[in-house]
Order: sequence, then structure tokens, then C-alpha cells
Amino acid sequence: MRKIKINHNSEFELDLAPLLAVMVKLVPVLLVSSAFVQMMVIESELPQVVNEAIQRQEQKPTPTNIAIEVETTGINIVVTEKGQDKVETIPLKNGAYDFETLHAKLVAVKKAHPDIFKLELNPDGKVPYDEIVKVMDAARQARDNSVKFPVFDTKQGKNVETNYMFPEIVFANMMEG
Repeated sequence: MRKIKINHNSEFELDLAPLLAVMVKLVPVLLVSSAFVQMMVIESELPQVVNEAIQRQEQKPTPTNIAIEVETTGINIVVTEKGQDKVETIPLKNGAYDFETLHAKLVAVKKAHPDIFKLELNPDGKVPYDEIVKVMDAARQARDNSVKFPVFDTKQGKNVETNYMFPEIVFANMMEG
């Protein structure tokens, strides 16, 4: 049997060509994939009457506050009046959020408080973004065109009707995390 001698003191050249080839291919892939991450803005055009009502509400805050808490177990609608909280819970339906019930309850809340256009949204960090957008869509305006809410028009000096419920949605937990 023949013995192989290994020389441990020999020098060799490090070949970086395969590593550079991978980097040359990886950098363009990363640059192209970064274009898929986009920030979306949901714009809504409001009638002038509703914009004026929102501005009046900001100048003269009401003692009533309406908030939605979106949790992984369901959605809570919290109406705070005179320092007292009234909470309505909408549990998950078949493992998903029940947006129809949420919308119906928000219509009832809006009918009880027609002068409020601002809503505080407090989603849990584990709730997916698309579910939060669906909650915002359920709160923004009435889906049924026959449901209208009164808004005082200062130019005409009388109430007009709109289907917007809570077009001004503010995230209450922006500073957390």
C-alpha cells in the first residue's frame, strides 16, 4: 500500500471568484425585490359639509369618545360618555372577524351620536394589516344608500344628509412598540 504524504506547510491561493459571482447575482435580485415593498395611502374625498363638521368637532371637542379595539379574539367598540365606558364585543365568527356585525353596530353608534366623525382605532400588534383596513372600511361610511346621517350645513343653515359615519380614523396606539 502506498502512503500519501501531505505537506501542511504548503501555500495556496484563495479563489473568491464563486463568491463574487453569487454577490453579483444576489444584489440585483435584492434591488428588484425591494420595489415590491410599497406604502399605500387610502385617500377619501369627503363632501365639504362633512369636512366642515370635522373641523368644528376638532375646534369644539365633544365629551363622547368612540374607539375600536381590534384584538385577535374579536373586536370591541368602546363608547365613552361622561367618563363611563360602554363596551360592545363582537367575537370572531368561524375564525374570522365579523365585519357585517361590526358595520351594523357602528351604524347604530353613529345614529346615536351623529355629531361625531372621529374614531380611535386601537389594533393589536398581531392583527394583520388587511384586517385593519377592513375595519376602517366598515367604519368609514354606510354601505346601504338608504342609511343617512344628518350633518348641519352652515352655508344653508339646515341639516343635510350624508352616508359618511366615521371618516376621520386615528390610530390610538401609534407610539407603542
